[in-house]
Amino acid sequence: MLKNPDSFRRIVAGIALLAWPVFEFLAFLTSPPGAEHAPEVFRTHETAVQVSALLYVWAALALIPVVLALAHLLRERAPRASGIGAALGLVGAGHGLTLFTTDFYDLALAQVLPDAQAEAVTQRAGELPGFVFGMLLPGFLLHVGLITLLVTLAVVKVAPWWVPVAALAGTIVPFVTMDQAPVVQSTGALLHLAAYGWIALRVLRMPDAEWRGGVGSPISTRV
Repeated sequence: MLKNPDSFRRIVAGIALLAWPVFEFLAFLTSPPGAEHAPEVFRTHETAVQVSALLYVWAALALIPVVLALAHLLRERAPRASGIGAALGLVGAGHGLTLFTTDFYDLALAQVLPDAQAEAVTQRAGELPGFVFGMLLPGFLLHVGLITLLVTLAVVKVAPWWVPVAALAGTIVPFVTMDQAPVVQSTGALLHLAAYGWIALRVLRMPDAEWRGGVGSPISTRV
């Protein structure tokens, strides 16, 4: 496989498309309860906080080859949307990596400071313009980039329309269930697994020649 760059890249892309929603599902499932980073909750669930944060980081890392793979599939049939979606997605994924490391700092604050001080530091950090406009908001570009790529895949008939719909629903679920148990929030990742898993299977079964040049014509929506 390593002697064939096209095969290697295609298999890495397929694995990443499957891995990222799996990491996301496990990250939500292992996260501590509650929508806020309450110091008492973080101290009580010290191991879960660290495991969940690492899984979120790995999910964000997996998203980098995911974005590149989706853009590659579109480079022949929709080069402009491919480039725009890739740029937005990669910027968002990069910022996502920085955001998910904050759980470790919040845990450390909860361990060494009184609750009131830990909460005050966390709140102040979340209000800093550099954090809000330089890290938090750019992270949402990930969703814009991914939806741009997925919708374009459906428009050019490389994927069925249920794929971007399911992916969008999977993105929305965690935001509307923030106050629910982690197992409820994790259901959004299952929708992502269905959407990106469909593309992953198509990529893994794709001939190297088709992968090499990008998809030049509509493909069957049957896997």
